[in-house]
Formats: sequence, C-alpha cells, structure tokens
Amino acid sequence: MNATNFGISHYLPKMKIKLRGIEYHYKCHQKTPDLPYLVLLHGFMGSGSSFDELIPQLCEFCNPITVDLIGHGESEGSEMHYRFAAKEQVADLIKLISEQLSSPLFLHGYSMGGRLALIIALQRPDLIQGLILESTTFGIKTEQERQARQALDAQRADSILGNYAQFLKEWRALPLFKNSESNSSMLNIQEEQNPLWMSNSLLGFGTGNMPYLRTHLSKLTMPVLLLAGKSDRKFVNIMNAMQHQISNSMLTLFEHTNHRVHSERPTQFAQSLQSFITHNNLP
Repeated sequence: MNATNFGISHYLPKMKIKLRGIEYHYKCHQKTPDLPYLVLLHGFMGSGSSFDELIPQLCEFCNPITVDLIGHGESEGSEMHYRFAAKEQVADLIKLISEQLSSPLFLHGYSMGGRLALIIALQRPDLIQGLILESTTFGIKTEQERQARQALDAQRADSILGNYAQFLKEWRALPLFKNSESNSSMLNIQEEQNPLWMSNSLLGFGTGNMPYLRTHLSKLTMPVLLLAGKSDRKFVNIMNAMQHQISNSMLTLFEHTNHRVHSERPTQFAQSLQSFITHNNLP
C-alpha cells in the first residue's frame, strides 16, 4: 500500500482533485489495510453514486473507490467535446490511479466506464491486478458502422441540448434498460446532469469514437471477469467474443437480467466480484 497517499492522516472519504485541468470527484468508501482496492467506473449519465446500493456489500471484501467521470456527477466537464475523448479520459484516470491510489488494484467498468477500463488495462497493465467488465464493448470494426453510430450519437447529442427531459424519457424507454427503468436513485442522477456535458460526452466518447480493440484483447494477461445479463443479447454476444480473445478470463451471465447488472442484481453482482477478487488478490 502507498502509505503516503492512504495513510490515516491523509485519508479523506470524499475528495476532489485537479487532473489535467479538470476537477474530478472521487470517493474512498473505506480504508481497511488488509483489503484490496476496487475502483468502479460508471456508465453514461451515471455517477459514482450509481453504486451506492452496493457499497456495504463491497466493503466486506474490498476498499471501494467510486469516481465521477468527466462531466458526470460532481466532476467538472468541458465546453469542448474533444476533452471527453478516450485518450483524454484515459490519461486523467491513469494519472489518478498511479499518483493518488494504491496500485495495482482491481478495476471495474460498466458500459461506458467499461470501455475506459479496458483501454486503461491495455495501456497500463502494471496498475491493474484484475479487470472487471460489465455490459461493455471493444468498439466497432467497420468504418461504415462507426460512422453510422457517430451519426446516431450526434443526433442524440442534439436531442439532449434541445429537450433534455424528453431525451431522458426516450433513453429510459430503450429495451436495454427494461428491468431497471424504475430505479429512483438512477433517475435522480440522470436528471441532475449538465445537458451540455452529457451532449459532449456522446460527441467525444460515444461508442462510434472508441478505438476498435478486439484485436488487442489477447494482450491482456491479468485476470478478467466479464459480466452480462442474459436478456441483453447484444452484449452477451460481445462478452462471449471477449472471453474467446482473453486467455485469462471468465464470463458470468445473469438470468432475467438486462444491461445494468449491478443495479438489477446487486447481491449476485457483489458475490461475483467477491469471488473474483478473493481468488485473484495477490499476497
């Protein structure tokens, strides 16, 4: 453990830090010396608070750290959408992990956060003891498909700026969120977001702008846990493809579950993480 960063006199549960000109908010939910650290990265229009329901269970076997990604929750955003690009966000998060947290650590990412977690693990495997990817992707292969997705994200970005309340209504009606649309805490998190920053998030780091990483997956050597809901067929297929590319990986599918596994099945989700982290925690 890095005593300088996590010594008792330095420990604060809720912190803000300037990373490459952007003020980020993150929260260390506990500091138990004998337990490994787990950083959790949320999805689009979420925040670190998206995981609040899980924290008591996670604290039983790890030290959870939640981060508000750029423009989300209490973290600062930017009027320039390029500041949300993959290379920019990854540089921020690598700086946070390497300079402020105790590494190597376990890194979890859900959906958009999973895309960031995957890139971080490929760029800086020395920082990651184990990787957990939930309902995420390795990018889009063909230029035609990428451009189509970029056009869709641009359309959605315009809708956010034009009428955010209407966009939220349509977003929540997507089949992807069928089993979790009534989660009141998530609804509140979404409603409190800054529409300009949500628009720029889509323009800067929508799936169509993510680098295609499938051919790089075989480079991952750390243990990898892949999680998806069985009702989320698109991402079941993607996660299956990931499992075949990553030698040291396992895939867990959740019955009667859609995209937000951590929200729809919090107890089973926490149990999966506990098993993975306990098994792979280095002495």
